[in-house]
Amino acid sequence: MTLSRPVLLAAVSAAVTFSSSALATENGQVRALLGGPGQELTSPQFPGWYGQVWLQHYRATKVRDNDGNSNVATLDGQQLRVRPKIEATVVVPRLTYISELRYLEGRVGASVSLPIVHQRNEVSFPGGTVSDSKSGIGDTEMAAFLDWQTDDYRLVTSLGLVAPTGDYDEDRAVNPGAGNFWTVRPGVVASYVWENGFEVGSRTTYSFNTRNRDTDVRSGQYLHSDVSGLYRLNDTTRLGLQGFVLRQTTDDSGPDVASHGNKVQSLGLGPLVGYTSEDGRWAVEFKVLREFSVRNRPEGTISYLRLQMRLD
Repeated sequence: MTLSRPVLLAAVSAAVTFSSSALATENGQVRALLGGPGQELTSPQFPGWYGQVWLQHYRATKVRDNDGNSNVATLDGQQLRVRPKIEATVVVPRLTYISELRYLEGRVGASVSLPIVHQRNEVSFPGGTVSDSKSGIGDTEMAAFLDWQTDDYRLVTSLGLVAPTGDYDEDRAVNPGAGNFWTVRPGVVASYVWENGFEVGSRTTYSFNTRNRDTDVRSGQYLHSDVSGLYRLNDTTRLGLQGFVLRQTTDDSGPDVASHGNKVQSLGLGPLVGYTSEDGRWAVEFKVLREFSVRNRPEGTISYLRLQMRLD
C-alpha cells in the first residue's frame, strides 16, 4: 500500500499528533513540566526574588494508544504500523517572588513562567516518511501561593492559571502552544527533611481546562504529581530519585473525540544529582526520567538541566 504525501500528512495530524511534554490533553498534550520540580521542593526559600531557567529535552520513539499498544495508527479504517521520532527542546524562564506579607501565617508569593519550545516530529509509514518542526513561545503559567516553612518541613498551597499565549494553529501537526483555551490549576507542595540527610518532597496539581475555541474540544481534567527522594551527602550535594505521575480523570469531549475519551496516563522515574552553592544563592541540578505505563500519548525520556538563582 503506497500513501501519497498529502494522505501521510493527514495521518500524522489525525492519528499521531504530538506536542512536547512541557506543554491539555487534546492530542495527548499536557500543560505541565513532567518531573520538573526537584531539590527546591525541600530547600528553604526566604523572602525575595528568585530566577530559574529550566532546559528540558524530550525524545520518544513510541506512541501508546488506549490499550497500551505502541506505534499503531488508524487510517481509513485500516491499522498501520508507524515509526515515530519525536524530539522537543524547551527552555523555561521562571520568576518567583516571596514577600514578607503573611496570611494565615504563610508567606504570600507569586510566580510566572513562559516556555520557549522547539519541536520536531518525524513519522515513517508504509510508503514514506513525513516530518514537521516548529519553534515559538509556549503557554504562560501564572500562580499565587502561600508558603509555610520550618526547619523540618515546607507546605505550599497555590492557585495557577495557564493562558493561551503560545503559537497555535489547529491545522498544523506541531504547535508550541497547547490550544486556544485556559487552564485553572490548584496545587500543593509538601516536603520533610530529616537530620540524617534524607529529604522527601512532592508537588501535586489538578488541572481544569476550558473548551478550545478553535476545535470545540474540551480536554479532560488531570492530576499531575512530582515526587523526589534525596540524600544530602554534604552541605552542597544531593543525590536521589525523581518521579512523576500523570493521570487524566475525566474524558475529553467534543468533535471527533474517541469513545474511550482519550484519557492520558504516564509514570516516570530516574536519577537526580543536585548542587547548591555554599552561600545558598544558586543551585543547579541534572536528572533523566524514563516514562512507562503510558496511555494515549508518546512514551520517551525526559532530561533536565536546571539553574536557580537568588536575584536580590
